[in-house]
Amino acid sequence: MATATTARHDDAVIRAAREVFAEHGMAAPMAEVAKRAGVGVASIYRRYPSKSELVEQVRIAAFRLVIDEAEAARAEEGDPWRALSRFMHRCLREGSGIGTALPQLEERHTSSVEFRDLQERVAEVIEALVDDAKRAGELRADVDGTDVLLLFKHLNPSLPTTESRRAELRARYLGLVLGGLRAGGAALRGPAPDTAEWRALCDDRAG
Repeated sequence: MATATTARHDDAVIRAAREVFAEHGMAAPMAEVAKRAGVGVASIYRRYPSKSELVEQVRIAAFRLVIDEAEAARAEEGDPWRALSRFMHRCLREGSGIGTALPQLEERHTSSVEFRDLQERVAEVIEALVDDAKRAGELRADVDGTDVLLLFKHLNPSLPTTESRRAELRARYLGLVLGGLRAGGAALRGPAPDTAEWRALCDDRAG
């Protein structure tokens, strides 16, 4: 029972932190996170001794959701293009836990092994979806998994409106993006980011 209670507490705090940091940035006080989660500030600090640790856990939760969505799409969709399209739509849908701008990591923060392992796993599962779609001749050959990863950043801006409206806009512009990802388009300018560049860009560290 204690474990289930702790899990519910963690879920509520992570969800609240994601919303608060997306709306107000890293300057948002932990008291606002506690209020949104319906818990005491002291209980948050007992579980997450610093804001940096909480931010990392928000990102870890998002990584896990991305991995789950990618694996489910690949396993359940017979067509590789439908799998990739489903994956991107579900990651960006309202309330997904992924489709909100992620909070920044502090420059001095040292990422945990769990964080780095999950970050690499995210890259692997997306690369698998991309490779499947390219082999099927449905995705343009000059698109890499890192392109899809960075597209999420472009499609996830922090906008001063409701999550419902942000989700509508994400879906609208994802429709345009998916059309551009189809095989047969004009050649893209410049190379895709390599793994080192993708990691540096997606770590999104605040100096």
